Amino acid sequence: MKKGLLGSTALISAVAMISGTASAAEAPTWKLTGNANFQFYWVDQDASGTGAATWDDGDETWAVGTKVGTSSTGSQKLLWPLGMYETGAAGVQEHDWYFGVDEAELQLNVSGTADNGLNYGFKIEINANTTDNTVVDEARLQLSGGWGTLQMGDEDGAEDIMNYGGENLMGATGGFDGDQDDYLYRAGGGVISASHASWTSTDGTKFFQIELVGDDASMNLAAPSYASIAGDTSDQTKVSYFSPRFSGFQVGASITPTPNNGDNFKEDGDWENHIGLGANYDNSFGDLRIRASAVYSTRSNVAQGNGPDGITDLYEGVSAFSVGGIVGWGPFSLGANYTDNGDSGQPIVQDWVAGAYATAPIETSYWNVAAGFETGPMYFSVGYFASTLEFGPFDDSTYEHLALTADYTVAPGLSAYAEINMISDELLGGGISDVWIEGDPEPIAGPGYSLSSSNDTTSLVLGMNISF
Repeated sequence: MKKGLLGSTALISAVAMISGTASAAEAPTWKLTGNANFQFYWVDQDASGTGAATWDDGDETWAVGTKVGTSSTGSQKLLWPLGMYETGAAGVQEHDWYFGVDEAELQLNVSGTADNGLNYGFKIEINANTTDNTVVDEARLQLSGGWGTLQMGDEDGAEDIMNYGGENLMGATGGFDGDQDDYLYRAGGGVISASHASWTSTDGTKFFQIELVGDDASMNLAAPSYASIAGDTSDQTKVSYFSPRFSGFQVGASITPTPNNGDNFKEDGDWENHIGLGANYDNSFGDLRIRASAVYSTRSNVAQGNGPDGITDLYEGVSAFSVGGIVGWGPFSLGANYTDNGDSGQPIVQDWVAGAYATAPIETSYWNVAAGFETGPMYFSVGYFASTLEFGPFDDSTYEHLALTADYTVAPGLSAYAEINMISDELLGGGISDVWIEGDPEPIAGPGYSLSSSNDTTSLVLGMNISF
């Protein structure tokens, strides 16, 4: 209770110092904007896998696992239990081409200026898409002046807003940072998690074996498919401060106490006290514009579960950094980004060989590069994104995405665009072969249980967007 009172008192005091003796010169004004699009998709992807996550032998139900390749120093690698799907099965992306509405939203911005120069306002972003789970995507207050900008509410944090990279240059749906989750099946038949993993030598001696300490945790085995730093708080409720820009330099910070949004905080969630820090540079010298950034994301994870020896932590905390930049010369721009997530957010496991608890030996990172060119009503971009997930003695999971986009402004508020995506996705090196039952050395019989651990996807997206 005392912490809560101190926190609220500090916030009220800060706002009072900022506002001083503000009185409104005029009533705030409002502006309504919005956009909606319609898209045609053609998708071709080579992914297959078992249609079930369990197998019933008539006596009991077994979890499905996989046998993963061989090497010169080892005989087998096991992962279980896993969840999978089968493309080509009834209702699973057989049609190849689709219509979709990916974006439909309205945004209300209210702003005013007090006699003392304080700028104040709020923003509400309303989702209008029929598949959106929430009506309001973002809702936040904002105060600004010569001292900087203070944002309070459901809005992206400094770790996202202040970061630069190739993703900022992609057109159409966003290229490698766009709509691929609408249609993409991940490699390995959709396998992205496991609860147990082992690697044995040729003589059967186990020198790598880990198991999750809690049933509520999972090991994500797929490489990242988006340019998003670990711990990104997205639109979760937070307070952010951004300094004025001095000679092109700006710093910012965000604090998000829990994963909650709005006024839903009866339960704290799995983590607490996320801090997002950022510093960037944005300056122009004639036709030359230079932008550079460095951001950091950190939080403490508090989720706990029942382990073999009692209550224990389920996940590692988050500590990740990202650096990027964009250079523009006239109509040309080139951008790049590198992000290292380390072992952020990875589950705590029981290392049976070492006989101790440890963070799962999983680390992820990604990089991207993109170029853009604008001429008259046309904008073209090309970008490449590559990510890696390293997992103990297993081969790396990788994800690569090459995207080409073209946008054409038909009239004010009316645009058309096209995008081509070529994606290569591999789970643990693409070496998964037979499907096993609970690690027992007998594969499930039948062709319906074959498993592909790589997926090559090509997509074409054509769209039209109207905005006001």
